[in-house]
Amino acid sequence: MRVCRTAIIATLSLLGFAKAQAQQGTLRIASPLFAPSIANPYQGLTLPSTIAVLPIFDPLVVIDDQSRVLPWLAVAWSSTDARVWTITMREGVVFSNGVPVTAEALVASADYLKTPKGFTTTIGSSFANIERAVRTGELTAEIHLKQPDTLFPQRMANWKIPEPKAWTASLDKDGEGRKGIGSGSFALVDDNPAKVVLTANPKAWNKPQAARLELLLLQEQMTRMQAMAANAIDIALQIGPGDREDLHALGGHTLNRKSTRVTYISFAKEHVPQSPINDPKVRLAMNYAINRQAIADVILGGTVTPVGQLVLPGAPGYVADIKPFAYDPARAKALLAEAGYPKGLEVSVRIAASGADEETFYQQIAQDLKAAGIKFTIIPAAMAQMTQMMFLGKFEADMFSNFGRGLDGLGDYRYRSCLGQTGINKPYFCDPPSLESVKQAQAATDINVIDQLMQQVTRREYENPPGVFLWQNKYLDGIGPRVSETPDYDKYYDYLPLHLIRMKN
Repeated sequence: MRVCRTAIIATLSLLGFAKAQAQQGTLRIASPLFAPSIANPYQGLTLPSTIAVLPIFDPLVVIDDQSRVLPWLAVAWSSTDARVWTITMREGVVFSNGVPVTAEALVASADYLKTPKGFTTTIGSSFANIERAVRTGELTAEIHLKQPDTLFPQRMANWKIPEPKAWTASLDKDGEGRKGIGSGSFALVDDNPAKVVLTANPKAWNKPQAARLELLLLQEQMTRMQAMAANAIDIALQIGPGDREDLHALGGHTLNRKSTRVTYISFAKEHVPQSPINDPKVRLAMNYAINRQAIADVILGGTVTPVGQLVLPGAPGYVADIKPFAYDPARAKALLAEAGYPKGLEVSVRIAASGADEETFYQQIAQDLKAAGIKFTIIPAAMAQMTQMMFLGKFEADMFSNFGRGLDGLGDYRYRSCLGQTGINKPYFCDPPSLESVKQAQAATDINVIDQLMQQVTRREYENPPGVFLWQNKYLDGIGPRVSETPDYDKYYDYLPLHLIRMKN
């Protein structure tokens, strides 16, 4: 049911986002999530949380839709043993304050990631394998790893480089950086938690088409669409299939944004020792009880692809003959009976949903599980809360909404398993036989050997699932009528080339 334009504008006004007059050359984007520290390049791994980080800080590389690692801030990388990597930075690039981007900035960044504060960031924990970094030339540096890592170039897509002195100057008494300076297409003007304002960086090597960029934090899917209807934004991240008709009526259209995320519902096995989910038969039963294809087709409008593993095609460990679990409520009930729950059971789950469509499909999952004899009690949580829960291991539930990084299945084990976990990161699913294969894969330097070892893990996880597998995400973004061109919008995984977006005069 459509809401009249006057009502929409009134709603936005009450929320503090009154109708905005279109500023010449201003691109306005609404996101359901920002990283906890907006100007911190070391927080956030994927979109949409990194939407305020990407315009300011360049990643070392980007990954295209063919899973190819492409040069960005770094133009070359090589290693003879997968343990010592030589990285060459792009020539002629400067940070927004005019300081040249050199190998020194890369080394300084690596050094920060090894500090106690740096290690606790999402990027710091991702690069816990770094032993040291050494500058070998004006634009070249060696990154020495503790263990060989053939996939290190792919991981560099998450590594964004700030200007070293400005970053150090921005650290507060708790070691948190607030005002980072990067080499991105835009420079930060105001990092208000609800509205981030950036201006074109005249020194950028990737010159932006827009003179100004405004990012609004609008957590509700409906509110993002209301803002679009009121001409308060130009792009709405993560809308739903049901919004397509309204968007077209406004003169806009939708685009699918690629993501490495594989959505699943994690079992917090290590934190709830008395829970029914500790029985693998219960975990299998829950996977058979859900009609993924119906949810994907009807609720999500064909925008997602159901999966039976956490690895995407092209990544080590992907098994082509593993298909999504069949919808088989009878088999689910039989497995529950074998596990000692002939009358069913009850589990709780922490869910952070970014929109109405997500809330709807979780409710449908609850209905499917109920039909198989499983009461699925949903406990809502904000996305920021979920991040804290994951790092501290305090879910206070049997399960929680989560995602796997489908192109880096090997790296994911540093978060969710009992392999090499230290500090505040708390593992939530450990499987010793799988970890033996993972350890061997981590030490291997031959990509084919790594692939074979990780395929063993993938096959085992199909029989001993770490969660309820759902689907590969392909996010639907709304593009408003003021946007004239969006070159390469859907070319990369978890990267948006915002500098290429053109606005109508």
